[in-house]
Amino acid sequence: MMQQIMERAKDLVASKLQIVETAEDWELLLEEIRGIDEWIQLSRYYTPRKNQSGLVEPVKDEPAPLLSQKREVAEPTFEQRYAYTFVRELKGGSLREWPNSHISEKEIRQWNLEHGMEVRVQISHQDHRRTSLEVLAVIATDQMKTLEERIVFEKCIVKNHGIIESTVEGPLKDETGKPFYYATPVEDMRFFQLKEGQLVDLVMWKGHPETLTIVWKYAFQYEEPIVQPLSSSQDTKRAGSTTEVIMTPESKKSTGRYAKQMKRKPNIKKARQVRQIREKKQQSIAPLVTTSLPGQPIDFIDKKPLDFASFEGMRLVIVGNEQQAPVYRTFFAETGIELIHLAGDAQSAKKIASLAKKTDAIVVITSRVSHAASAHVIAQAKKYNIPFAMERLDGRRSLYTACQRQLEKARLNRLKTGKS
Repeated sequence: MMQQIMERAKDLVASKLQIVETAEDWELLLEEIRGIDEWIQLSRYYTPRKNQSGLVEPVKDEPAPLLSQKREVAEPTFEQRYAYTFVRELKGGSLREWPNSHISEKEIRQWNLEHGMEVRVQISHQDHRRTSLEVLAVIATDQMKTLEERIVFEKCIVKNHGIIESTVEGPLKDETGKPFYYATPVEDMRFFQLKEGQLVDLVMWKGHPETLTIVWKYAFQYEEPIVQPLSSSQDTKRAGSTTEVIMTPESKKSTGRYAKQMKRKPNIKKARQVRQIREKKQQSIAPLVTTSLPGQPIDFIDKKPLDFASFEGMRLVIVGNEQQAPVYRTFFAETGIELIHLAGDAQSAKKIASLAKKTDAIVVITSRVSHAASAHVIAQAKKYNIPFAMERLDGRRSLYTACQRQLEKARLNRLKTGKS
């Protein structure tokens, strides 16, 4: 058995060597030799082994094999080939030399396979029922022929409730030219997930209308063409023209769909309007009533100079608005006040716990801190009885005024308690 296989392989390689002329032919030859080598290895695996004398060893009495072993013995073996003959079926296809083989409809349409082609395949999935194959290449097409027994209705339009009665080209007709319709079963509706307006391919065996079924669903939907009649203004002739317009069959078929869009409309320039300039109304500007203290205007606060001379040596903590920290440090450095600036996040505000015992006043900019940070700072200030202020505005004048008030409270508390 193996001797015949080796001789056949030598003949194949010798015949292929005679047609090698270019580098591309040589690459194809190497690929075919690899396929022949794979065929020899599989044949060697499935060929029954012999002992050294050349005779098959006698079968000894052994216990009954298991059920799985029986199944393996019962499976028929087939001859491994370099190429197989493709057989077109109603749905999908198979290989003539490979029993229980199956090639999906997607593979057939991707490779444009026809009945009788010789193809090279590989196994993609295998179970006890059948073997699913994947096409690697088309080897020969000399035996290809159209399968007349298989009738295909291409691009059929699915209507409501799965009724199919027409194709893109016209009504659905049988072999005799008689129109008919097909009601899609519920199982096919669920399997293909059909909706109204989708396109499918129907297939059946010739003379057997009961085999009619759906074999393929297209990814796009069908849209009916929009036909618009020609306007009467286009049929009228221009005044003073003597030439006649001859309507050809091609011009009669035009639907006039883009007639309105292709019309040239004159661009009439609009008269430029004189721009009217509105005069500003002279109104007296009322003073702002928004104050840091109720009833006290901001103008009065801005005009009054701030004095930090009596607070020299005291410690002030500002929480929030860390972008202005360099400005605050520059201002308080001249006053002799020790400034500690904390960021507005909760993690930075926790540092107040270690600074609270030696802090005289705290000012929190509420618009620049988180709720958790402000709550933590207030708790520490109340715990150690430290004067604090929640300043809503982040302007420098408002912040310095709030700091002055809290430092003044801290100075008075020192005088009352007698602490230095």
